[in-house]
Amino acid sequence: MTTTVGIAEHELERLRPRDVAQYLHSRGWEPGRRVRYSVRWEREWEGQHRRVLLPLDSGLADYADRMADLLAALAEIEGRPPAAVHRDLTLAGLDVQHIRTKPRTPSGSIPVEDGVLAVTSARDLLMAAACDTVAGETRLVQPRRKPQRAKDFVGSARFGPTEPGSYVFTVQVPLPQASSDGSLFEETPELDMAPEPFERKVSRRLYEAVSEAREVAGRVAATDDSTVLNRSAAHGVSADLCEALAGIGGHDGSDGRDRRTGHGFSVGFAWSPRWPVPYRSAVASFPHGLVPVLREVAQELRSNEPDRGVTVVGRLVRLQRAADVGPGKVTVEARLMKENGDLTGQQRQIHLYLTEEDYDRATDAHRTRRDVRFEGDLARRGNYHELTRLTGFDVL
Repeated sequence: MTTTVGIAEHELERLRPRDVAQYLHSRGWEPGRRVRYSVRWEREWEGQHRRVLLPLDSGLADYADRMADLLAALAEIEGRPPAAVHRDLTLAGLDVQHIRTKPRTPSGSIPVEDGVLAVTSARDLLMAAACDTVAGETRLVQPRRKPQRAKDFVGSARFGPTEPGSYVFTVQVPLPQASSDGSLFEETPELDMAPEPFERKVSRRLYEAVSEAREVAGRVAATDDSTVLNRSAAHGVSADLCEALAGIGGHDGSDGRDRRTGHGFSVGFAWSPRWPVPYRSAVASFPHGLVPVLREVAQELRSNEPDRGVTVVGRLVRLQRAADVGPGKVTVEARLMKENGDLTGQQRQIHLYLTEEDYDRATDAHRTRRDVRFEGDLARRGNYHELTRLTGFDVL
């Protein structure tokens, strides 16, 4: 049965009072006094004092009719169709990414191969943000073996319906319900808010990373300055994320395809009102010209990723610190390097930053011309190498 607002009765019955309350609260409405089985919500709108009634018990016999009245009032106040308001209410428990591609095809369509690539790249985009959130540390390249929690998160996300436009599809991230179930006589709406869930942390990290990737790609394209890449990793930018973004932009022609099949795109974010909305303006637009730049950034990040668990054996050739005490920088002329269990004869100068205690030990080793062994992650820094995240230091 369809109600007067054009929404099926069973669809209105699915609306949760708690979600509707949070929708109202996120748009500036304030709860007033209770009127029997409803709460009156109020706000000033274009110079007028407006009121709507929110039913609190979904078990009421006329619950669908009351929700229809609420939808009609909100549609009239917001100047939108009731169906548009209803859609927003049904998304109340979701963080949603709106991915708008701009292929050179009629509006609402996309080449099949570009569409497949865009969809799989959207999945990879979620995975990159989820891995970064799980790790809680800066990584230029995500591990091949994905954490189970990240895989579970991606498994819970879903694609929503396409939207009008060039070719727009949505990615929906379900958020857990708050601590209460949103039923009879519940107080609204700031509610007893639980700590931020993992799903929202991933959505927030994804927003930060996509926004930073847009900034970095634009700067690299304008100045050819790649020094910003490693710093951007602190905001979630990784090779995996940049490759996923480039994939949304279509094929690059490297396999013999016409490079013109690539296209610009944008990623917009809509936040569930179940939890505090972290950002208001949330659209990152990538012109067509930035798509190959994203691929270049991804390659550069991969080349800068440290080799983990490297053992360096050699002799100290330089020690430097700002004062007689405190931490300092040393340079080792490495004779042996152990990478992934294999000994290599590569000889190179490697820089390290040591604590005061380790620097004093290094000074003694240098004075007595003894070899040293360090263990850590080997990273390339322009034309030199640096050992970071030290896990071992021995004087031989």
